[in-house]
Amino acid sequence: MARAARPGQGAQMTGDRPAAGDRTAPAEVSGVRPAPGDGTGAAGLVWRPGPPGAVGPDPVWPPVLVAEDLLEAGVVAAFTGRVGGSSAPPYATLNLGLAVGDDLRRVLANRRRVATVLGLAGRPWALARQVHGNRVLAVDTGRPGAGPAASGSRRVDTVGLGQGPPEAKPPLGEADGLVTTDPGVVLAVLTADCAPVLLADPAAGVVGAVHAGWRGLAAGVVEAGVAAMAALGADPAATVGLVGPAVGGCCYEVGPDVREAVGARYPAALATTRDGRPALDPAAGAAQALERAGVGRIRVAGECTVDLADRHFSHRRDHGRTGRQAGLIALVPGAGR
Repeated sequence: MARAARPGQGAQMTGDRPAAGDRTAPAEVSGVRPAPGDGTGAAGLVWRPGPPGAVGPDPVWPPVLVAEDLLEAGVVAAFTGRVGGSSAPPYATLNLGLAVGDDLRRVLANRRRVATVLGLAGRPWALARQVHGNRVLAVDTGRPGAGPAASGSRRVDTVGLGQGPPEAKPPLGEADGLVTTDPGVVLAVLTADCAPVLLADPAAGVVGAVHAGWRGLAAGVVEAGVAAMAALGADPAATVGLVGPAVGGCCYEVGPDVREAVGARYPAALATTRDGRPALDPAAGAAQALERAGVGRIRVAGECTVDLADRHFSHRRDHGRTGRQAGLIALVPGAGR
């Protein structure tokens, strides 16, 4: 990664997966958990150069939560926080969303800063107009030999990138998932409480990004993302699924209709707030969806966006006026060298 020491290997961790509503530490569904608050993440999911807040209120470069072992396999997969950018309140400081009322120039500068830190400078960003559905698009930059190709009888809608600077391409359409086999593009989903889900099958050369709020979960958007990956040649059993920071069951009180819509499909998402009210844990629901879709390795960042105000934007906590963080993934052969 640019402007930072090369990431090392994640710490060895033991323990059980957190219970619903425990959002203090990352975890891997296969059964590892770090010490709370150490910022190291699960099995290589690490804040570099350190967690937001721990690196100071105004770091020179944005801290990013990176899947370090995937770097060795030629995949850059990361989640951003809220510090290290140039936006003013209420978008302070690393807002990456263009449609929230922030100054356009500051947002694009923030995106360039993130791309530089991740070693992705100059690569086009692919984003969709997120609508809380289950549609997934395959992204094709149009470079010879780089476009996605469907396998077998499965198909996925393919779209090309429009005109504009690399970090300011127009939305590719209404969708909540993106997949690609093209190493020339960065897939991005924007969140401020919903769960960002990143998918990678390095051996097959396929990556994906999914935006999973409660409506998307209930509609099966995570499974749709895995299916779209498979349509491009990925093997779910060989795929890594990363669930980024999202509102936790500790803080996400919901009504009975919403709780039933998600909980009936993913019981793992059912939670109770700290004061005993019915709640949902979107990240736990997304992890269960990945497991049911056959994804071989599943990791959950375990950070509540509402709780950790120094690390993350939160639509709920900030009453709708806030910035957006991102889940970003790209095929980058040789990234771990």
